[in-house]
Amino acid sequence: MLLKHLYDFAVSRHLLDDDAFESKAIRFVIQLDARGHFLGVQDISPDGKRGFDFPAVPKTPRAKKGKVAEFLADGIDSIFGLSPKPNEPKDANMLRDKFNDFWDQISDAERSTQFPALRALLQFKPIPGTPPSFLNIEDSKWLVTTAGGAKVRLAGAVFTFRVSDVVMHSEPSVIAPYWRSIFARTIAEQEKDSMLGTCLITGESNVPIARTHSPRIKKIPNVGIDGTIVCFESDAFSSYGKIQSNNAPCSIPATRAYSKALQFLVEHEDHHVKVGETKLCFWAAKTPISKTPLGFLNRPDPKAVRDFVRSPFSGIERETAKVDRFYAVTVGGNSGRVVIRHWMNVSLEQAVKNLHQWFLDLEITVPAPRPKREPKAGGKEKDFHPLSLYWLSCTTVREAKNIRSETTAQLYRAALEGTAPSITLLGPILKQLHSRIVRDGFSNLLFEESRFALLKLILNRQPNRSMEIQPKLTADTKDAAYNCGRLLAILSDTQAKAHEFKLEGPGVAERYFGTASVSPSSVFPLLIRLNRHHLNKISKSERFSGHERPIQKQIEAVMVLFRPARAGLPPTFPRTLDLQAQGRFALGFYQQHAEDAAARQPNITNQTPILAPVPNN
Repeated sequence: MLLKHLYDFAVSRHLLDDDAFESKAIRFVIQLDARGHFLGVQDISPDGKRGFDFPAVPKTPRAKKGKVAEFLADGIDSIFGLSPKPNEPKDANMLRDKFNDFWDQISDAERSTQFPALRALLQFKPIPGTPPSFLNIEDSKWLVTTAGGAKVRLAGAVFTFRVSDVVMHSEPSVIAPYWRSIFARTIAEQEKDSMLGTCLITGESNVPIARTHSPRIKKIPNVGIDGTIVCFESDAFSSYGKIQSNNAPCSIPATRAYSKALQFLVEHEDHHVKVGETKLCFWAAKTPISKTPLGFLNRPDPKAVRDFVRSPFSGIERETAKVDRFYAVTVGGNSGRVVIRHWMNVSLEQAVKNLHQWFLDLEITVPAPRPKREPKAGGKEKDFHPLSLYWLSCTTVREAKNIRSETTAQLYRAALEGTAPSITLLGPILKQLHSRIVRDGFSNLLFEESRFALLKLILNRQPNRSMEIQPKLTADTKDAAYNCGRLLAILSDTQAKAHEFKLEGPGVAERYFGTASVSPSSVFPLLIRLNRHHLNKISKSERFSGHERPIQKQIEAVMVLFRPARAGLPPTFPRTLDLQAQGRFALGFYQQHAEDAAARQPNITNQTPILAPVPNN
């Protein structure tokens, strides 16, 4: 059961040791003197975009929705009773209740602790619904005027307070112990008021059952601010007269544990990969994830991948890996709910083996040296890892924002479960390939190993494949589709050489790739006749005279691989190609181009593969 594995992860990683606090990004600090007089607002954002991450900010144990506010650090709806979006005002009564909840907590803390800084904070308490002097509306958006005079967009940021030199939420001697006691008391009250039952996660009997599962989980795509996995907001989802989460009874400590575990996974880069609107989270039961190669799904550095292919279990005790379990969950969102799209449970040893095979299947040769490339799918040059799930998924769409969660899940399973991605993925990959060739020309695609590595993997993992695509060019295959792609690449290069690589406008590849990849017999007789003119032009060129003979031999070497209809007739090209054959056509075209391009590189005698050859065991 997934929730049980998340619960075990939280317990084993001691995520509940100080459950009263959480990491939170806070951007603005309201500065007060010892008597509560306003001094100014400080923007503490390290990058001008989001707040500074404080590791231990008080966190309410109550279900945070509607009227519930946090303690000492929250948004303008809690602190000032103002709607965060001026053009979308919230309910006035709800804002008033949330404002009262925020300041009532501070008042209770002052009475209990007699802390002077809290007394000063109460002196500052604003009038609900009245903007303070440093908040103004421009173009239907809140702007914060800082102490230095800068105007900064609010954008839903969190405020906290500094009284004299005390940052209130992180004050260790008074605030921290006080909040721990309040947190424990609130949890005890929740358990006291809850129904007793058997927890589906731990199996314990006669324990308080959580009515709502909290804390709610943040940073899930398409969820909004936060969400939950288990909820029964509508009577239509209830059974046998049960109310809310009593339909799936889980104890309060267990719900807090699994929620904390999933929150931990989605916040730590070593434990998740974000692709489009999906997050892929993973962990091992015993082995620290930093000691496994699973981070390669996110940032597969070529050298690290080569080392991993040579020795996949380096740094991992093989015997431990055999008994340790590897878990992965694919999460997305639907309004306020966290959606579990897929989860897996395999041995860590099998997960590492599958990942090892994943990179072997992605291996493909590219021309060397690789030029610096500017990514166009929403990333930065330093974030470009062509074999990462993100960049592989980008090959199926024109823009990264359009990546489908189903695509991501398929690739994720293929990497960690060793499955074959659906053959239907070839359609969007080939469509985007054709579009790029027409728009940008093929030379710009030579170094896009993501696209062709994924094509190779999908084709080679199909049970009914007609040939095994190798990392390098296969010159002796009888596969007609692959050889058609090779032939088009040679004809394209011949045309480019005939124009001394200064061809203006679309060439053979740009004009005919789409038709040739679907119906070769309708195109290649025309292209071969046209190629005679290109060879003749090369023979008269001062720069390339004499090159026409090896080019002609190269064309003949490919042509003899096609079977004629009967003896004495010219080779016959396929009438049509199905989707798999179109994929082989694209790979033949690419690998022939890659080999020819590498041969033209000065001082380069061979090609450089993405992965070094793996020695036989």
